[in-house]
Amino acid sequence: MRPRRPMRFGIQFKLVVGLLLIAIVPLLVSALLVDQIGEVAQNFASNEADRLRPPLVKAERAYRELVAARKAAYREAGRRIAGRLRGLPLWTPEVDVAAAQRELGRLLAQEEVARAVVTRADGTIVAQAVSDLLPGQPTGRWRDFTVVEPLVDGLRLELTFVARVDFLDDLEELGYVLAERRDVDAFRRGLPRSYRTAFLLLVGGVVVVVTAASLVLARRITRRVEQLAAGTREVARGNLAARVDVPGRDELGELSDAFNRMVEQLEQHRAQIGHLQKMSAWQDVARRLAHEIKNPLTPIQLAVQQVVSSYRGNDERYAAMLRDMQEIVEEEIAGLRRLVDAFRSLSRLPRAQPEPLDVAVVVADLAREPEFTDRLAVTPPADAVTVRGDRLLLRRLLANLVENAVHAAPDGRVYLAWERDGDVARVYVDDEGPGVPPDRRDAIFEPYITSKEHGTGLGLAIAKKIALDHGGDLALAPEPAPAGGARFVVTLPVAAPA
Repeated sequence: MRPRRPMRFGIQFKLVVGLLLIAIVPLLVSALLVDQIGEVAQNFASNEADRLRPPLVKAERAYRELVAARKAAYREAGRRIAGRLRGLPLWTPEVDVAAAQRELGRLLAQEEVARAVVTRADGTIVAQAVSDLLPGQPTGRWRDFTVVEPLVDGLRLELTFVARVDFLDDLEELGYVLAERRDVDAFRRGLPRSYRTAFLLLVGGVVVVVTAASLVLARRITRRVEQLAAGTREVARGNLAARVDVPGRDELGELSDAFNRMVEQLEQHRAQIGHLQKMSAWQDVARRLAHEIKNPLTPIQLAVQQVVSSYRGNDERYAAMLRDMQEIVEEEIAGLRRLVDAFRSLSRLPRAQPEPLDVAVVVADLAREPEFTDRLAVTPPADAVTVRGDRLLLRRLLANLVENAVHAAPDGRVYLAWERDGDVARVYVDDEGPGVPPDRRDAIFEPYITSKEHGTGLGLAIAKKIALDHGGDLALAPEPAPAGGARFVVTLPVAAPA
């Protein structure tokens, strides 16, 4: 026997190492290249922004200078208008309100002023004018800008100019863009280190998770493999009752089921081989017994007949005793002849010559035998069932089973049915007898085991041998037959399609 190789590394270790390498390789590559990746990403994203930054700063400065210049122009215009109004004789000794209203109206028509108001120190309005539409005003949104200038005797002039809101919105938007650009610069300067740390932490966490998952997965797989290995070792020690129960519906689960089926078949085959070997030994014994018993039977019978016929005395009592002795001897000789015939039938059992055969043909041959015609109840299947069998031997097999059923229930019927079950055909022979006692179930197919008064105990043994010679089997069903008695099941291989 080839010596068992020592195991260096188990499958669990190999699975864990393999999955760990799969997880660590990206981590190592990322750790080596993350700086270069970050730098490339920064350069790719920031080149265009760096190019646009100076023009944006100049544009913001120009917008702010333009706004400051516009406000200064509004203040200068306010001082100019107030100086012109001071020189008009409208305010002393009393304010000429009507003339002031007219002058303010002309002012609105000449200047880009939306509203002009003259108020006293306490805030009361002396005169005012409001423009509904400025000359040449474009469409868009506007914002007020108010300038206050003193007049005379505590009077004040409030002038409200208008500015384009769109212009100021552009300025604010430009400011937001520049602020965001400064934030991006700050973030970009801190990106490489934080990005590298976060990335390595993320990949490292993945490595930890993969390692833990690989340990759990490997342990689950190796535990199931260990169960299969333990079952294999039990079978190697000769324990064909060993079975493995590996949970799961994957390849290992299928392997477990296949292992159990294999061991079960090995157990059946070992039992079948043992039965065939035992039958072969019994055939050899039967051949010798038939020869040794048959030869002296005829001389014994002739000698008894001669003793009886040679008596010439007048003693009737003695003569009657001789005749009784002759009957007893001849009866026993007849029994021995039947036993010799049974021995000869066992020793001369022909070799099976299987060929495609419809089971219905064998059953029809059996039903034509006079002793079974009125006892059989046949239930054929809907479709024909073709097996590989020897017609004469299969008829003998079924005849032995039916004869056994008749002996079990002399006044009952025998039920015969068959069906196809995958790659085999099953023939059922049921009786209405008392069944087989539990203590005799294991020995029922042994030669010379019988409960009949004049039986030889060879019928079921011969039937089982015929079934085994056909690549099938004969078994006693664990459950009683529907009719209440015993059920014998013949299993035969189905013929391959032509």
